[in-house]
Amino acid sequence: MKTFILLCGLPGVGKSTYAKKYASQHPHTFIVSSDELRKVMTGDYQNFSMDIKMWARFYELISKFRDIYDDSTVIADATNLKNEFRLKYAFIPGFDRKILLEFKKPMEVILRQNLNRDVARIVPPEIIEKLALTYEEPSREVLEAYDELRIIN
Repeated sequence: MKTFILLCGLPGVGKSTYAKKYASQHPHTFIVSSDELRKVMTGDYQNFSMDIKMWARFYELISKFRDIYDDSTVIADATNLKNEFRLKYAFIPGFDRKILLEFKKPMEVILRQNLNRDVARIVPPEIIEKLALTYEEPSREVLEAYDELRIIN
C-alpha cells in the first residue's frame, strides 16, 4: 500500500520532528521537506528566491519516492496552511491512502519550540504570528479528499 501523509501547521510546531521520528520507525518512508529543499537549492533555509523551482521539485519528489517501493510512504513536510495547497497534494495520483496531519499547539509552545531549533532554522516570531493569521481550518472539500485527518497536539 502506498501512503501519502501531508503535514500542515505553523513553523516550529513539530512537523519535521514528527516526520523524522515516523520515518525512523517505518521502513520505506521518505520525507519531502520544503525547508531541506530550500537549503539544498539556495544554501539557506530562509532564502525564498528559488521557491517556484523548489515547489516544482517538491511535487516531483513526492511522485518519485512513491514509486520506489510497493509500500512506500511519502511525507510532505511543509506548512500547508491553506486549503488550496492541501487539495493540490490530495490529488497526486498513485497513492492508496492519503492522510492529513494537522499540528495544533498553543502559540507560546510554538514560539518556544521555534527558539529551540537549529539557529539557521529559527523563524522570526513575528513571521510565525503573521502566518497564524492566514491559517485555514481544513475545509469540507479537503476532508473529503483525504482518507483520514489526524490532529497532533
